[in-house]
Amino acid sequence: MKNSKELMPELVNSKNFVNCRISGLYLDSRDVKEGGLFFAIKGKHLNGIDFIEEARSKGANLIISEELVKNKNVVHCHNIKQLIGKFASRFYSFPSEQLKTFCATGTNGKTTSVEAYARICTNLGEKCGYLSTIGKSLDGKTVNESSTLTTPDSISLNKSLCEMLSNGATHAAFEASSHGLDQGRLSEINIDYAVLTSFSQDHLDYHKSIESYGNAKSKLFKQLNPKNSFIQIDSEFGRNLHKELLKEETEVFSVSLEKESDYFASFKKNNDSLEVSLKSPYGITEFSLSTISRYIASNVICSMAALCVHGIKLDKIAESASEISFPAGRLESIRIGKDICYVDYAHTPEALKHTLKEIRDFHEGEIWCVFGCGGNRDKEKRPIMGEIAEQYSDHVIITDDNPRNESSNQIIDDILEGTTKSKNIKTISNRREAIQFTLDEMAKRKSMNILLLAGKGHENYQIIGSKKNRFDDKETLISLTKY
Repeated sequence: MKNSKELMPELVNSKNFVNCRISGLYLDSRDVKEGGLFFAIKGKHLNGIDFIEEARSKGANLIISEELVKNKNVVHCHNIKQLIGKFASRFYSFPSEQLKTFCATGTNGKTTSVEAYARICTNLGEKCGYLSTIGKSLDGKTVNESSTLTTPDSISLNKSLCEMLSNGATHAAFEASSHGLDQGRLSEINIDYAVLTSFSQDHLDYHKSIESYGNAKSKLFKQLNPKNSFIQIDSEFGRNLHKELLKEETEVFSVSLEKESDYFASFKKNNDSLEVSLKSPYGITEFSLSTISRYIASNVICSMAALCVHGIKLDKIAESASEISFPAGRLESIRIGKDICYVDYAHTPEALKHTLKEIRDFHEGEIWCVFGCGGNRDKEKRPIMGEIAEQYSDHVIITDDNPRNESSNQIIDDILEGTTKSKNIKTISNRREAIQFTLDEMAKRKSMNILLLAGKGHENYQIIGSKKNRFDDKETLISLTKY
């Protein structure tokens, strides 16, 4: 419980403001409890002012709206969106300042980096809670339900950090999506270690241009003032950002797989794993990782770099890193008879390209790529992904991802525009049938084949129209196996 006057001194002189006890902060009127404070915010589809009476009927002590509302005893604050983070941080007693915080942004690799940080911490005996696309853990071990948002709203984030503290955590790791950064969901959050994992085209349906998308990503490093920044410089965006940050009064480190950097890694293949040699400001170490992907390894190295700065010896970090497993649906392998199948979340052009190239480098045999693109999302990437799939695979089966409210056939046609429409490209909109077809074709061949099921990864649902149906690539793959 907090006193409203102490919680929001910025608003004490506002009309209709009352000094009262506040039991909780809410953005959703359905969640309001007795004594709560409801923020009536205009969203993409709904407007909070339409739910003021519902919030009041549930016992809200105070209601603040960004729009002027007459005759409803509501406090008006036009810039409330910019203040919610500050109020949430105060309400939960500044939890981010009591934790060592690790925050990853990037087109791909956020989840792997966040969960790697948490798992290495756990192996080292340092309790770390985390929030990722896949799930939430308050102690680094027990995973709760995942959020619909990669980066939760300011209230939910502060609440989760507070719960982590109550569970004995000393570290917290979380993701920063471009949407979350653009919408200020991380405002007033203390960040000790900020990471850029990668940068390439995505979310242009929201940001409209690659420049706007990049500006959103940059906010983590330029506006939120992290104490230490770790920048993957193997993209032009990363290199430019690193150069800009070097001019400022901040600690910034470069990470690369391709060129000399503060943290530079080289690799050797070893069956289904990588032998890693890492050169860092803290010395050189060698260790193994149970993945075939150098890009997954790069995300782990970003996490390791932060823990080096934290003060843990490099060799201990490397030993702990070699013991970690990776998140579900991140190049997750399933051996089926003579063949190898990978389930991966690759849903951007760059991720699909890297994943297919890694598979090609590691395995001999024909590659079958089954993928689609999400509906009501960035349309520009569809033909690009079609071109990449054809270039780096032997066989391409274009299918549904989450078509949502778009025509499945139209999405597939958009993808096909980037291909030569050769005989090695097939379209089967039903995803289960596409997987079945591919398995049957692979079974006919005597030599080993490799299947990449791309786009959905850890997701256990498929959105068709407004319905969210149960669908899991890995489960489907196993259930359809006949050989």
